[in-house]
Amino acid sequence: MSRQVVTRFAPSPTGMLHIGGVRTALFSWLFARKHGGRFILRIEDTDLSRSTDDNIRIIEDGMAWCGLTWDEGPVLGDPGSWKGPNGPYRQMQRMELYRAKIQELLDKGLAYRCRCSRAAIEERRKTVEAAGKVFQYNRGMDRGKGCADAGHDASEPAAIRFRMPEDGDIVVADLIKGDTRFPADSLDDWIIARTGEGPGDIGVPTYNFCVVVDDTDMEVTHVIRGDDHLNNTPKQIPLFAAFGTGLPAFAHVPMILGADGAKLSKRHGATSITEYQAMGLLPSAVRLALARLSWTPKIDGRAVESAEEELLTDEQMIQLFDLADCQKSAARFDMDKLQWLNQKLIQRSPWQELEPHLRPFMPESWTSKPDAWKAQAIQATQKGKSLTDMAEALRFAFERPAAFDEKAVEKFMTPAVKPALREVAALTGYGHYSPGLANRTGREADGPKGGAQEEHRHEALEAAFTAILERHGLKTKDLAQALRVALCGSPVSPGIYDTLMLVGPDEVAARLQRWL
Repeated sequence: MSRQVVTRFAPSPTGMLHIGGVRTALFSWLFARKHGGRFILRIEDTDLSRSTDDNIRIIEDGMAWCGLTWDEGPVLGDPGSWKGPNGPYRQMQRMELYRAKIQELLDKGLAYRCRCSRAAIEERRKTVEAAGKVFQYNRGMDRGKGCADAGHDASEPAAIRFRMPEDGDIVVADLIKGDTRFPADSLDDWIIARTGEGPGDIGVPTYNFCVVVDDTDMEVTHVIRGDDHLNNTPKQIPLFAAFGTGLPAFAHVPMILGADGAKLSKRHGATSITEYQAMGLLPSAVRLALARLSWTPKIDGRAVESAEEELLTDEQMIQLFDLADCQKSAARFDMDKLQWLNQKLIQRSPWQELEPHLRPFMPESWTSKPDAWKAQAIQATQKGKSLTDMAEALRFAFERPAAFDEKAVEKFMTPAVKPALREVAALTGYGHYSPGLANRTGREADGPKGGAQEEHRHEALEAAFTAILERHGLKTKDLAQALRVALCGSPVSPGIYDTLMLVGPDEVAARLQRWL
């Protein structure tokens, strides 16, 4: 490609950031990253009745959480600032440019003032449809009867319409769907600016106009968007020509359906990206799951097949992404598959990568824990399906149980086990972590000595525990389950040595007192 690739994601801030939009943003991001290009976040807020600053923050925060960093666009958390040479990146802050472009079209005779009221247009629509025709403004039965022929001046308030070609076909060459032809005579002269407040005023421009001006001004080379925008494209192509600019390449991504083939809705699972964040899913799992909707990555020309091959990193996705490998038909979203990917990525991630994502689900005291403690806590719970599962599994480490499983108490808190519990309560020295130490597996945090020291603590605890079992003739399960009940309130917790080390000897002794 001779020009630098530029893609954009241009959502309207009219509500939640839904996964269909995030998938579109992801494809645009992957394409730009693969070709060493620029990815733009642009806010299309001309729908004044629904666009809010809060919704803009939802978009920015959702994109940032997903890891879809933008090269140009708003500064996160500061709606009045932006980064990049083509700002501002909110349409309502670009009105001066749009109005200048509209005046340019008026001066060239490529746009005209329309004084028709909504009532008048609706009345004409009824007349045309009653005659068995399809109503298009200034087309068919209305050719020669519209405002285009009246040549209205600026003496009265008016909307502005773009003069569409009347003959031939408008062809949308699409990198995913192929060529789609639209007869020119089936399309209206569409409104590019709403009626202004006074004579000569140019009102708020419409989406289809602004998007063309912005794509041209920002030198967008590839427009990757949902296929619900396909019918907008034949309106936009003549506008690009009217401005004398080349067309970007278009790629319309198919919609996302539920696993049952119905339109995606709440009953299929969360639809807003913030809901996935609250569910304790990793951004990397969401990226991977959404990437696989409509895209089949290929390795050496062969579609990925095995479970291991499916677990692509961002670097692999960027390297493999190709619009030619995107399917034309709608994709089906599978919540179970997303959760499976999430669990697999949790299991294979280093604790340092998981910790920032787990942190929001943990008590405030989590942040003051040494790295070695955090490492052990994370690795002890990495079998969980989600970050919320991990946080719940670690609750015992931060708070004493408020209630106890009565059946487990009856089963495991036997007279035979209490002397052994007394000895466990007397154990010391195995849970005192120092900042910068790594966990017991030997993977280091800040220094090379940490892993060995924590391994030593773990081995010493295991040896003492084994000796207690031998002295009292108990099986590991007998003592371990009794300890879990006493420390956690139920017979479910991470491995017993992890549990003891995470609670710490002083707190273990304190919790055991009620049972001795």
